[in-house]
Amino acid sequence: MRSILYPLAIALFFVGFLAIPLANAQEISAKDIDLRIETFDEIDKLFKALRFKVVNQRSTNHEAALKFSSQLVELVYRLPDLFDVPSAADAFPQSRSRPEIWSRKTFFDAQMFEFVDNLEDINDEIKAGNLTKAGQLIDETAKGCRRCHNAFRYK
Repeated sequence: MRSILYPLAIALFFVGFLAIPLANAQEISAKDIDLRIETFDEIDKLFKALRFKVVNQRSTNHEAALKFSSQLVELVYRLPDLFDVPSAADAFPQSRSRPEIWSRKTFFDAQMFEFVDNLEDINDEIKAGNLTKAGQLIDETAKGCRRCHNAFRYK
């Protein structure tokens, strides 16, 4: 019995070991690219609405601002996973992403996580009732959006 189990265990080990790269090898679809675009478009729309309300109108309505900021935080949590798998620009003509995302991935990821952190901080300030501080963070975040778009997005 032992003589059968040992080769079987070895065979299963190698099959499992060889299957790991296959399981990690992911492909991206046009649907994934569309989700990237839709997510960024929704973030853009909500961020502009939040900025208008908090910065331009200097609204004191915490609840309305919190509605926007909470939705932003929820959406922004999608982004890192949407950029886990490289995509070739020529394969997805609808993409607005520059290929520099993949050649400068560490910098792109740093920008992405800074954006996530900023939106969390904005949400926290709004929850605490600090709309003035939230407005300052919104303006700082908007500058980061422009920097990232200039480096990693086609117009």
